[in-house]
Parts: sequence; structure tokens; C-alpha cells
Amino acid sequence: MTRPIKLSKSTTTRSIEYQRALEYLYRRINYEKLGSSNAAEYRFRLQRMRELLKSLGLSKYIDYPELDAAVPLIHVAGTKGKGSVASMIASALTTAGYRTGLYTSPHLVDLAERFQVNHSTCSEITFAQLVKRVREAAESIEPEHGSSTFFELTTAMAILHFEIERCDFIVAEVGLGGRLDSTNVLSPSVSVITSIGLDHQHVLGHDLVSIAKEKAGIIKPGVPVVSGVEQLETQLVIHSHAESNSSELFQLGSEFQYSSTRRPVWGSDITFRGLKSPLPNDLTFQVAMEGEHQARNAVIATAALSLLTEDHFHRHHDPSGDNDQPKQNQGDLLNEGLRPALANLQCAARLERREHDHHVVSIVDSSHNEDSIEALVSCLKQRCIDKPIYAVFGTSQDKAAGKMLQILDEVPLRLILTQYQNNPRYFPIEQLIGLTSPQQRESLMIADNPVEACEKAWQLASETGGTVVVCGSFFLAAETRQWIHSHP
Repeated sequence: MTRPIKLSKSTTTRSIEYQRALEYLYRRINYEKLGSSNAAEYRFRLQRMRELLKSLGLSKYIDYPELDAAVPLIHVAGTKGKGSVASMIASALTTAGYRTGLYTSPHLVDLAERFQVNHSTCSEITFAQLVKRVREAAESIEPEHGSSTFFELTTAMAILHFEIERCDFIVAEVGLGGRLDSTNVLSPSVSVITSIGLDHQHVLGHDLVSIAKEKAGIIKPGVPVVSGVEQLETQLVIHSHAESNSSELFQLGSEFQYSSTRRPVWGSDITFRGLKSPLPNDLTFQVAMEGEHQARNAVIATAALSLLTEDHFHRHHDPSGDNDQPKQNQGDLLNEGLRPALANLQCAARLERREHDHHVVSIVDSSHNEDSIEALVSCLKQRCIDKPIYAVFGTSQDKAAGKMLQILDEVPLRLILTQYQNNPRYFPIEQLIGLTSPQQRESLMIADNPVEACEKAWQLASETGGTVVVCGSFFLAAETRQWIHSHP
């Protein structure tokens, strides 16, 4: 049962409205807080999502509308990388002078983080107003279509917010899977599938091909597709879906390639090579975010931006002057939008590095599956192996905790196990202990509270000039990031 949100006496009227809006949303069915034992409760109904948007007067965003009515939308799915790719695309468009709406999930601290226009989250007042309108629409269709879920409501809120804000572009990240995700009623200009890996198997299937079929469900008739999937069997699934939908496919490794070199401290230098029109060739840029996986994400984002046409650039620009003058062609977008955006963008909790006093370095990473932990370990081997590493780890019940701990064991580090507090899906510490290796248990520490775990890691790192790493879960990153960043 969802715990009610307590309102303090000092809470302002505005905050009361915001917290009541949150309370309403969190009382809905929320698949983000259901574990594998609740898999039978995953009942997705896209028709209800369509009716909800229609009730809000947002029909132009669904059912393949006429081009003149549609706001250009980039739809991003994938097991890993979809949040980073979505943020990169949105940042490039914003930097180029376009008013851009970005819908992502989950959030780190505040639910309003999921709804951004030009990097700014919506205010508490706006949030409460959005919930009011969406709630009225949801209740109007409930007799015929049933109760809307948490994610259906937040998806509707995002599109309504971007419509009110008169966005020129929308970037929407898939929540879970693709085929039956609430965002899949939207009509995209470009579809993106970043990767296929084993995650959420209790919902999406227990093998890569099954998961690929779910992700490929975002491919729409005639809409170009950018794919970064690596395994041959998953590439074949994406190719088959694209072919059956007459959608032009741009596959990393076939239609475009890249090379990358590590920058001295953090990030990469990239050369993008497009082997098919309209992709650019020999485009060079810098990526501030660390890791080969972020280099790949930047290349995938570049390919997606390259598929936007001049018609997309011109259609929704506001001539009133509220927006900066937009760039007039794809070349300007890549040179004056993409380059400065990627050179400065750091997504929260994606190998997010900071330097602190006493020679302490912190890395907060939302890695929560085997692939993302492997990317973290690769980074630690290349960047941090000369300093002691203290890793705070906690994860969710539906994750391959043993596999992740096994991968972490490839790096000499001291492990501190914990469990996050604000979501019932946490993996109990006592069970995590049984999954550690004999080597990890030699110096193992535990802490029931994530901040307490960070305090232990910080004390050790301050004494040795070491690196504090937080990993294993987006929820864990959310509960520790603010504490870590409070240190000078």
C-alpha cells in the first residue's frame, strides 16, 4: 500500500498543492515499484493512453497525424543508453535555438525532473495544474477504459506541458520495453533503439530476441530508425521490423561508424563517419561524458539528429521572437548545436565525476544491470586503478545482483553494501552478502542507510585520497547524490 505523503504545518499553499498532486499520482498503479513477483500485474492498454490524450485535446500527437499538425518528435528506446541519448538529442536542439521538450524516467529527486523544456523542469505550480487537467481527463474516460496508471498519467502530463509551452521539438524516452509502453501511441519523426540487453525479463522476456521484439515495437510505418544494437540476432529483429514497416534503417556498424579516443581526464574525442545519406561524414566533436558507451550514445544521437529534415526545423518555430533564431539547416544544427552541447553535457548519475577536498574523487553512477556495471568497471580500470576505490552498492530485487557483484570483483575495491529506502523493490543486504565473493567478503562493510554507507566510504577515501563510487541502482544514486555533492 502506498504511504500517504505527510504535510508539515510550515508547508506553503503552493507546496501543499504540489504534494497533493504527487499523492494522487503515487496512488496509481506504478510499475516502477513492482518487482518480479508482481509480473502478472503488468497489464498495458495503449487504447486507454490514446483516449487520455484525445480527452486532453492532444489528438495531433497520435495516430500518424498530418505532417502540418505534428510537432517533430524523437522516440528513444533501449535497454541501456536511452536516457543519455535522449538528453544528448534534446541538448543539441536546445543549444541550436529550438524550444525542446524532454520526457525521461525515472527521476533522481523530484518527479518534476521528468518534464523539461530547454533544460528547465516545470515549476510546482505548473506541475499541480498539469495534474489537475490530466486527472479530470482520466476520470472522464475511466468508466469505459478503467483507471489510468502512473506512467500513463505522467506521459499525458509531459505532452500537455510541451503543447502549452509551444515546443518546437519533443524528445520522449520509452519507460519500459517499447511495444506496449505508454509513449508508443506517439507519432515520431525518428525512432531510436540504442541497445538490447537482459533487463526487466519478468515483463519483456527472458532472452535477447524476445526483448528485441518488444523494443522494436516502437518502429512506425515510414519513420526512419536509428539502431545501436550490437548482437546479430537482435539486429535481425530490428531489420525485420523496419522492413515490414517500410522504415529506412540506419544501423551502427553498417550505415554509420565512429572512432574515439580518451581525453586526458574525462570524456572522449569522436569522429563520426556516415556511410549513407543524409548522415554526415568525418564529423568530429568532443563528448564530456565518460566511457566508450557514452561515445556510442553520442554517435547514435548524432545519427538521429541527422535524419531530421529542414521541414522539421522550420515548421514550429515561433516567429514572435520568444525563441532564439533557429539554425536553418542540418549542418548548422550539428556544428552549432551538437558540438557545444556534447562538449558540456553531463547527465546526472551517469558516471558523474567530481573532485573534492583531500584528493577525494566521487563517481555517482546509476548502473543497474550487467551491461552498465561492465561499462563502469571498464571506466574504473582505465581511469581510477591507481587510487583506492570504495564502492557503495545496492540494487533492486529484479536485477542480476550476483552477476553485477561478480563484475565489480574484477576491480580491486572495498565494497560497502546498502539498500535504498524510498522504493520497496530494494535487494535486502543480508541476501546481497551471500552473493559476494570470498575476496569481497574479506573487507566487506554494510550499512542499512545509503548515506551512512557513503559516510563510511568518504572517511576511508579522505584518509587515502581514494575514489568513492556509488552504483547498482538509479534509486541508490538518487538517495546519495545530493549528500556527496554537498562536499566541497
